[in-house]
Order: sequence, then structure tokens, then C-alpha cells
Amino acid sequence: MSDKLAEVNATLDRFAKLIEANAQQLIKDKEEADRQRAEDLAKWERWEQQRIEWEKRFNSFNSRLGAQGNRIGEITEAMTVSDNIIDLVNDFDGIYVNYFSFNTTRKYPAKNSEGKAIRKQHEIDGLADGEESVVVIEAKTVLTKERVKRFLDKLTRFRLAYPDHANKDLYGAMTFIRVDDDAYLLAEQHGLLLIKASPPNVELANNKGFRPVKIV
Repeated sequence: MSDKLAEVNATLDRFAKLIEANAQQLIKDKEEADRQRAEDLAKWERWEQQRIEWEKRFNSFNSRLGAQGNRIGEITEAMTVSDNIIDLVNDFDGIYVNYFSFNTTRKYPAKNSEGKAIRKQHEIDGLADGEESVVVIEAKTVLTKERVKRFLDKLTRFRLAYPDHANKDLYGAMTFIRVDDDAYLLAEQHGLLLIKASPPNVELANNKGFRPVKIV
């Protein structure tokens, strides 16, 4: 009987040691899991802080870039839309201008989406004006097809905003530093004068034999 009891006690001791060992392992596993979670949380917090910091830097850079871009646009307009364009324009028979104005804005009558009468703004970069002719000038750093289309659309509303020029022959001109091929072709097809800026001068960029077309 004592042998059986000793054997049972020994078995219980083994189970107790096994349970204790498992409990210790569970504690270690939990501690390791807690440590890993804490480490992951710390990493995530660092990443989040870096993300916030980079976002701040990006927004700051984007703001500076936007401001600089506006400034570049102003410089480009001032550089490409200048009085010596008058000499280029007057080289074409039937066109004579003797006055140049820079960056003018007027309003023209229109209707909103509800059909209500409103006044919309019409801004042009340059206007070469004469007694019988007027040339509206758009200045862009890079001339794209989409920008040519928008300018052609703007020209259709010029006489609405400038009724004092309604009886004059109307022409369009675009100045640029660089031009896309498809933009160049579209502009020439519609008879627009193309004037390239080669600081400090500007030069006619149309193909030889080009004739400007009146805007109707």
C-alpha cells in the first residue's frame, strides 16, 4: 500500500512540476507578447510621428512651390508679353497696332447654371491695340494643347468684355518658352500667332508663310 501511495505521490509531483513549468512558460509567453506589442506600438508611434512630420514638410514645401509657381508665372508673363511684340505683329500686312497694355481685366454678361444674369471676369495677359486691329495675347511658360483650346474659347468672349473693340479685326497670339508639338499644330491651324520667349527678346515661331487668321 505504501508503494502505491508513493507512486501516486510521485505522479502528482510530476504533474505539479509540469503544470508549474507550463505556467512559467505561459508567463514568459505573455511577457514576450506584451514586450512585442509594446515594441510594435513604439514603432507605430515613431512611424506616425514621422508621417506627421513628413506631412508638415510636404505641405510647407507645396505651399512654397505654389507661391513660387505663381511668381514664376508673373515673371514669365512680364518677360514674354512686352512692347516688342508690337514690332512682330506689325510685320504682317493688314495688321497695325501702336499701343500695348499688360494684364487687363474686364467683365462680360453671362448666365449661371440657374439661368440668372451675372457678370463673369475676362482677364488677358496682353493687348496690342490699333485703330483697326487688336491682338489678344496669352502668355504661358509651357504651351499645351489644352491651354490653346482654353485660349481659343476665351477669344470668343473677347468682344463681350471689350465692346469698344467690337468693330476691329481680332487676332490671337500666344507667347511661350516651350511648346508641345500638338499644341503648336492646333495653334497654327486656328491662325494664332506663336511667339517664343528667348530672354531678353521674343521671336516669331510660326512656320514660314504663316498668315494670322481673324477671330470671328
